[in-house]
This record gives sequence, C-alpha cells and structure tokens, in this order.
Amino acid sequence: MSKVYLIRNASSEQYEKILERELAGNFKKGMTVAVKLHMGEAKGMFSPILAKRAVDVLLRLGCKPFLFDTPVKYSGPRHTKSGYEKLAAEHGFTKERMLCPVIISDDYVVVRTEHMDVEVSKEMSEADAMLVLTHFKGHGCSGIGGVIKNLAMGCVSPKSKCDEHGLAVPVIHEEDCTACGLCEEVCPSGAAKVKDKVVINNSQCWSCTNCVYNCPNNALTSELTFDIIMTESAGAVLKAMKNKPVFYVNDVRNITENCDCFSNPGKQIAKDVGVFLGDDLVAVEMASTDAVINQEGKNVFKEAHHHDPYIQIKEAEKTGLGSGEYDLINIHD
Repeated sequence: MSKVYLIRNASSEQYEKILERELAGNFKKGMTVAVKLHMGEAKGMFSPILAKRAVDVLLRLGCKPFLFDTPVKYSGPRHTKSGYEKLAAEHGFTKERMLCPVIISDDYVVVRTEHMDVEVSKEMSEADAMLVLTHFKGHGCSGIGGVIKNLAMGCVSPKSKCDEHGLAVPVIHEEDCTACGLCEEVCPSGAAKVKDKVVINNSQCWSCTNCVYNCPNNALTSELTFDIIMTESAGAVLKAMKNKPVFYVNDVRNITENCDCFSNPGKQIAKDVGVFLGDDLVAVEMASTDAVINQEGKNVFKEAHHHDPYIQIKEAEKTGLGSGEYDLINIHD
C-alpha cells in the first residue's frame, strides 16, 4: 500500500521537508528532472509559488530541473511555442524567477498503445526523472482534471490531444432513442442535439462518453471511452520514461468547476483540502478525489459534469498504472 502525504497547510515547511525526503532516494545529484505542470491559460494553473519551492528542493538535491508543458490544438496563446512561452512568463514562469529553464516542448517520440500512436514529449522522455505538479480541479470530459489528465494531455503533441478527443465518438441506435434529451443535457461541447431522435455532430464531439454513461435506454454506445483513451495516453507517457523515477504532487486547492485550459475555469465547487504527495499516481489521484468527496459529503465532480471521476481512476488501476489503495498520512503543521 502506497503512502500518500496530505499537507493541510500548503505554506508549511513540511512541503519542502517531505518532498526532499521522498525524492532523495531516487532523484540523484546531476540528474535532469522534467517538472511537468500547466502554466495557465488564464486564471487556472499550478501555483508558481509551489512550483518554485519544488524546484528549490530539486536544486538542493543537486538535480538539474526544467519546467515543461506542450502546446495545445485549439487556437489561443498556447497554440504555438512562442505564444505559450510569452504567456508562461506573464504568469511568473521564467528562468530568472524559477532558477531553471522553462521549456515548451514541441518535439516528440511515438509510443504505440492499443488504440493510438501517442506522440510524447521528447525532452521529457530524455530526462532522468520527472516530477509531476498538478492543479486538481473539475473536468467536463472526465469529472476531474488531475494527474492522469496532466500526463495524458499535457505531455503529448497537439495531434495526440486531438486523437484523445476524437476516438470515442458514440454510435447512435435510433430504435432505442426516446428523445428524452438527457444526452443533450450532459454533453459539454454541444455536439448532441435532440429533435425526434438524437443527432451528434461528430466534428464537435469531445469523445467524453458522458452521453453513453447517462443514456437510460442504451441508445448511445461506444467501444472506447474517454477514460480508456486517457489512461492509455498516460501509460504511454510513463512508458516513454522507461521506468525512471516519477513523483507526483496534487494541489487540491481552488478546485474550480472546469479545467485550467478554459479562459474562465468557473466557480470553486469545493473547499480547499491541501497538497497531496506520493510516488503512485493512482493512489495520489484516488486520495485527492476521496478527500474532496468525503469533505463535501457528495460527489461534486459527478454533479457538475455527469461523469464519475472514479471511472477514470479505476481504469488507470486496471491498466497497471498504480494502485487505488493508499495509506494517507495527514500533516497538520
């Protein structure tokens, strides 16, 4: 059973102490460390302060860290390397402030999975270790945007991002459709429209599988689901790391309704919990999700997005990315 640390007070020195202690065994002097994080579309991002504190720990260990993320498929400042570099700097992610390089990675290596050729960041794959810093929040296609999403979408090319959002377009079984309208209600992209029967605009569909999960009549089906695709992509990222050390930090504060990729990620849907740390991505994701739901007394992510976040976590566990069992160690200092 993996240990997962929960630091209730993110400003506590325990953040550095636990991080340094847990990294010291595998993150050795002279190793290059890829520090994966989302550097913001607008308001939502991993905290620059927490990122700098993590980099300081790596530097004390004698490592050679660099922050990185990848460009996106949709239009906007993060669509190009130069645009993202400028935006990252505006959000405080600069070499001068972070004391390490900031790289927008647009060179890739291909990792084959069952359903995809995943183009994974070349700079990341060539690093000696990786530290994954994730801002935990809601997500319209998976319930949560946590570490799985950070790896699956954030470490791959715009083409692979597009593939992930296009491989689980549902099949309509008109004979079973009662035009109840629920699919239209739960569709985050507006692709599902109901007249006499449901019609799906395939080019507009995000492959979230929400309509499949929620249709009361099984009028929509899909051999693939977004959860399967996401965990496959996350697995490809870890495969590219070739069993090198990887450690995970989930910042479970400012839990917005939508992803940091949105220009407006929306309202906060749960109270702050704290910062989770561990070396098992499934355990860290499970502990983060459990903590929010237990604290709120309801599945706020499923309520917001009609998508149970545990589906994705269980899929990650099923495919061997880690274990959902964990020993939670609360740090209140």
